[in-house]
Amino acid sequence: MQRRDALILAGTLAAPAIHAQEAFPGNRTLTLTVGFAPGGVGDMVMRQLSESARAKRGVQTVVDFRPGAGSALSLDRIARATPDGTQVALGSVSALWIIPHQQQLGYDPRQLTGLGQISGHPLAVYVKTDSPLRSWADLLAYARSNPGKLSWGTTGSRGFAEVLVEAAFRHEGVQTSTVPFRGGAEAIASMMGGHIDAVASADFGPLLAQGAVRLLAETGPNKVPGHPDVPTFRELGYPLSDAVAYGVVGPPGIPRQAVLWWQEVIRETTQDPAFIEALRRIYAVPDYLDAEAYTRAIRDGYARFGAALRG
Repeated sequence: MQRRDALILAGTLAAPAIHAQEAFPGNRTLTLTVGFAPGGVGDMVMRQLSESARAKRGVQTVVDFRPGAGSALSLDRIARATPDGTQVALGSVSALWIIPHQQQLGYDPRQLTGLGQISGHPLAVYVKTDSPLRSWADLLAYARSNPGKLSWGTTGSRGFAEVLVEAAFRHEGVQTSTVPFRGGAEAIASMMGGHIDAVASADFGPLLAQGAVRLLAETGPNKVPGHPDVPTFRELGYPLSDAVAYGVVGPPGIPRQAVLWWQEVIRETTQDPAFIEALRRIYAVPDYLDAEAYTRAIRDGYARFGAALRG
């Protein structure tokens, strides 16, 4: 009996150690937070990642929407989460590179754990196809003739699109009215309803394929696939012209085992034909960076845009 009791006690004491060494994530549910309203590009990216994790790894996942402040609210929440790797968030360039320079936030993007970059997206200024504004030159001419009257929507106040496009308008010496929304779907609905004149976002893909919108300019350095006639901000000589990318971030201090697990799931997702096709439909492409490279990109972008905003 004494030997049996000793074995039971030894097994009980060993249980925590065995659990600690269990492969991540074990039987825990993973929460993927999206800082934009449902229906936009960020929603699609994280749902695809969620599906990939379930299908390829057999884990339980939940997509949680926490829109607000250009997705900065979601990163503020993630920064305070338990750093065990079970809670991650969509990393947007707005919330990582720009908004922290403009607001007092509860997170420092340089301290977040970068888990991997997943996709690259064109971000365009666009209008309805029945708009009288048929080109970027038309839009500028209208803005010059009607100071402050041109209204255009973005996916969040003082986010990436707003900073880039406003810098272009300042360069051109025109005054416009910016209208921030909680996500691209809401901004598009307002434009399609005739409440605003244009939208600057990465959410135009389905409407462009349907012929419902017309692209006037691409804010990044690269052409929109299949639309070589749409000028880029780099071609136009504007002071800011950067590519849009989405990645996945977590709180500071995530264990290495969890970082490597997420990194591999992100890499697998970028190679998934279903994900590649979903991106193609919105004129985007897989753009994988591993955890180390993505963390470096976060810090580099934060420093670069901080300098640009101060200058």
